[in-house]
Amino acid sequence: MGGIHLHPHDILDEGPAAIMKLVGKMGRIRYLLPEANTIFERNPYPAGILPHNPVHDVVQGTGTFHLSLDTRKLCPRLYQATDSSVEDGRDSLGLLLEAAKGTPYSVVPWVNLLNGHFEGDLHHNGVVDFRGNPVEHWLCPNGRDVVEMWTNVLLAASERYGCTTFLLDRIRFPDWAGKQVNPAGLFSCFCDRCRSKMVRLGLEPDPLRAELDGVVRMLGEKQFDEAVARITDSAAVQAWIRFKQDSVSSFIESLTASLRLRNPSIVCWLDLWPPSYAWILGQDYARLTKHSPALKHFPYHKLGGGADVQGLIEYFASERDDREQAFLAFMRLFGMDYRISYEQFKQHGFPIEFVGVENDKVRSLSQPGTYIFSGIQMWNLSPDELVLAIDEADRSAADDVLYYCYGWADPELFDAVGTRMADEK
Repeated sequence: MGGIHLHPHDILDEGPAAIMKLVGKMGRIRYLLPEANTIFERNPYPAGILPHNPVHDVVQGTGTFHLSLDTRKLCPRLYQATDSSVEDGRDSLGLLLEAAKGTPYSVVPWVNLLNGHFEGDLHHNGVVDFRGNPVEHWLCPNGRDVVEMWTNVLLAASERYGCTTFLLDRIRFPDWAGKQVNPAGLFSCFCDRCRSKMVRLGLEPDPLRAELDGVVRMLGEKQFDEAVARITDSAAVQAWIRFKQDSVSSFIESLTASLRLRNPSIVCWLDLWPPSYAWILGQDYARLTKHSPALKHFPYHKLGGGADVQGLIEYFASERDDREQAFLAFMRLFGMDYRISYEQFKQHGFPIEFVGVENDKVRSLSQPGTYIFSGIQMWNLSPDELVLAIDEADRSAADDVLYYCYGWADPELFDAVGTRMADEK
């Protein structure tokens, strides 16, 4: 049985009854995944309006915490800003849980761990890029207080709301996207704790910085093939990629062990990037799935697999021919062999087989028995395109699907899913 992501404004603006009416059209939905804390994301992304929200046309995420908990009391040294809706007495998770009683739905809060509006001691917990600049709104998995904060918050959320399963998202280092394209964010982290850990592992930060600076120089000079070769062939860069993966895995290992020690009933699912990208962001499927029974990843084919491909290409290339060369180099770096041009990608995204290819990679990389949800893009596409994505996921090695997301989806898409599920019977 599949599931669907919800944002706090969906619950507060439309109400749980309206949500369950639309979701009920889909069939085979068991899990409702309400967001506990937002990121800095436009709703819907990247353009358009919320098609069935009676209050807002657009909602801009502000990185705030939406549960009725005081994260500052739970961890005074590092905490997340509370959303104004909570201060006004509105509790989106509480409303949904109350409405879900006696229904077939299970509520799994969806929590963004390392990206948001955090306050407190950011010097000892924030991400720093290879040039020494703080990466705004990102926590480092090696940060001093990050495990303690999220242990306390998840324990308190479980106690208050009775939830024992959580979907953990943003468990990675930054990519190049954000309020604006920032490729330097990808080349992180070089905070004090990361640099010390690198040295202990035999990785010298200064020569590594020089290698990364060379990659950036090549990209700036439109030497895209050379930049890819530097990333793949440099021993220092490859060691840094392993360092990132070790950092994220160690963070999840420490967090799940801390939770298990204090409340063994808590289970953590993981929300990961598609495997083609995950490795460069610090996500090692084989190691992470030792500590989680289930994961979701998001092979959203029309959106480039969740990556801002277009933003990155056009950051470095303004001429048509340069953009085509940059796109070919991008696909080569991330192990893709699709016979499409950049112009075709802009119009249609990756071919539909991207969904199945990435799902099959997830199965091969994950621990045996891992339950795999294929994320399904449920906005900015036609009903026929949505059904094709479901069909492709169904043929793949994934176990089921999670739809992203309720609030961005046109009403006709709920009907399309329902018809597809009815046909399957």
